[in-house]
Amino acid sequence: MSKACSLHYVSASHGGWGIVRMAALVPEAHLLFVCPSACGRHNAVGASVAGIKHRVSYLFLTEADIVSGDFEQMIVDNVDILFEALPKKPRALLIFTSCLDDLLGTDHEPILAELTRRNPDVKFRHCTMNPISLDSKLPPGVTTYRNMFSVLKKREETKNLVNVLGSNVTYDKTSELKRLLKTKGYRVANIADYTDFDSFMEMASARLNLVVSPIALKTAEMMEKEFGIPYFTAYITYDPEEITEVYRKLEKALDLDFGPALEEEKEKAYEEIQKAKEVIRDYPIAVDYQAVLRPYNLALMMSRNGFHMGMVASDSVSTFEKPSFEALKKEDPEVLIENPMSHNAVKFPHEGEKYLCIGFDCGYMTGSDRVADLMEDEGMFGFYGTRRLMEMLREAYRSKADVREMIVKAGLII
Repeated sequence: MSKACSLHYVSASHGGWGIVRMAALVPEAHLLFVCPSACGRHNAVGASVAGIKHRVSYLFLTEADIVSGDFEQMIVDNVDILFEALPKKPRALLIFTSCLDDLLGTDHEPILAELTRRNPDVKFRHCTMNPISLDSKLPPGVTTYRNMFSVLKKREETKNLVNVLGSNVTYDKTSELKRLLKTKGYRVANIADYTDFDSFMEMASARLNLVVSPIALKTAEMMEKEFGIPYFTAYITYDPEEITEVYRKLEKALDLDFGPALEEEKEKAYEEIQKAKEVIRDYPIAVDYQAVLRPYNLALMMSRNGFHMGMVASDSVSTFEKPSFEALKKEDPEVLIENPMSHNAVKFPHEGEKYLCIGFDCGYMTGSDRVADLMEDEGMFGFYGTRRLMEMLREAYRSKADVREMIVKAGLII
């Protein structure tokens, strides 16, 4: 779709975690949305689908509240009412305002200061749900993630802990990241691992932050400044050679040596790739940008390893994807590149075409019944991620999938 066109098609398969579900990862935190009723309707449904509606409250504003400016004092007064109504006072309250607040230019610092004065035992943060900032350097997801970690406070000496930033789910215990670091006396920490606020605080005492998604980059910068925790980017890749380089960087950052174990893990990943190739053979594969952060990088890796890449469904080419994008066009020019958000997508031009789909966005586009159920690289990292993806592809090729059922189970929140 050309940049001049502003009309987007948003299919039933579009969405992800969203700011509501993501912010609720902060243990013992509550979310308060301050906005006109129409603005909160969608995320209220999303919170219900995600099973977290008991952790989300709303202060709906009328036109009179907005024009008079009374809503600033309303926030302060209604927080008191909210805390009285909740069964337990939260350890943190994330207050979200809508696009309207951006246009009004509200100064939230005095509001947060007064709330802190009244409730010194609660961490208050102002967050935004403003789609008008989606194409800026600080979209809602980025600022919300940074606010989630800004409640941290360093309480102890640096620990042998490596934080994973940018993943909303914990990693499997069989992941080589956990196993390799454990042999060196380190633990892997993810926000999804914590159920209580005090334990969550230990993430401020880590030795290193591993940034696996761009959404967490600003957070890593903040934590380096506030807590002195260095970081490096390790955006999810399924290419064994690139994964090896990530581990080399990790060895250097922590002054470690994983020895021959690293090559053994890489060899296992290549074995799984070969197993998948023997099952799938030349059946065309499609991958979408909601399933993986780097669809062009994955398509390039699979093409180089003998798979028949048929289509990449992506709405743009990120800066960190440009090298893979250019290499894919050069090495495998037959790969079809489609924008699932194009206004033409509503015509379903690829419906009925045979694809083994990675992600149910391209599964929805094609109507395929061979779909690997993956969203936002969930749980994937390193050689474990490559092996798991190859297993998923074999399973998807051999069995029939119900894409509509997958979409419902995903609980998508835009």
